[in-house]
Amino acid sequence: MNYRNEKLDILIQGGQSNAEGFGLGPVECEYVPCEEILYLVDSRSAEVLPKGIGWSGEKSFNIEKANNHPGFEGLCGDFSMAFAQKYIQSGRLGEGRKLLIIRAAVGGTGFVTSQWGLQDDLYVRMMEMVDFARSLNAENRVVGFLWHQGETDAIEGNTPEAYYKQLMDMLRDVRAYYGNIPFVAADFVHEKKNHNLHIAEPIVEVIRRVTETADNAAFVETCDLPSNNQKIGKCHNHFSLCFLTQRCPNYRTLGKTIPPIRRF
Repeated sequence: MNYRNEKLDILIQGGQSNAEGFGLGPVECEYVPCEEILYLVDSRSAEVLPKGIGWSGEKSFNIEKANNHPGFEGLCGDFSMAFAQKYIQSGRLGEGRKLLIIRAAVGGTGFVTSQWGLQDDLYVRMMEMVDFARSLNAENRVVGFLWHQGETDAIEGNTPEAYYKQLMDMLRDVRAYYGNIPFVAADFVHEKKNHNLHIAEPIVEVIRRVTETADNAAFVETCDLPSNNQKIGKCHNHFSLCFLTQRCPNYRTLGKTIPPIRRF
């Protein structure tokens, strides 16, 4: 399909595995793919290194219909699709437009491990993906930034002071290019977090502080959301798929004014 003929609202999704999507288990209402919600994906495979990222394959950005995707334990889902549905239900998607989700998250990655800093591979690739999507049509616009990350920085000993600066620098840089777009971040999976509170909570508090400091931002509480392990007995690092239907910020609470379309 020639997506240069489509007008796209672009939703950035970055971070690590809970943003990438490893949600398993039953949900009350399964996601049904539709023509209005799309993914932008990188055809390359990313290998997470102790510092940085190793790539295999030739770089190619491709658009496909958003759907649950293969994971280690069967089909997995992520929260961007539920957010996209709420975005459409709230009346944000204009007539004749589609919503394109930038699939930029990679599990097990962080700032302290040289993957998400402003000069690091994943951040640079994320911005390249957004710019590719914008270049398809002069009417395309960036409308939001979903972020779930921080576990790796907690485990690898990043300091709260350094993490605050790194996360704020990233958000400021994104907004310098795409306007004051809404930013949504969240707490960790509590089953895992509660076993590591001494290292996890300081990073979570930084994320919360960033959303309180930055204009047009929201923090999603997750203390009552189950892990995969609590639902199906597998993997306490990731939210269960029911997270998608239980907790998703309503777009009406954010971004009362979407930044204007920026011409090239």
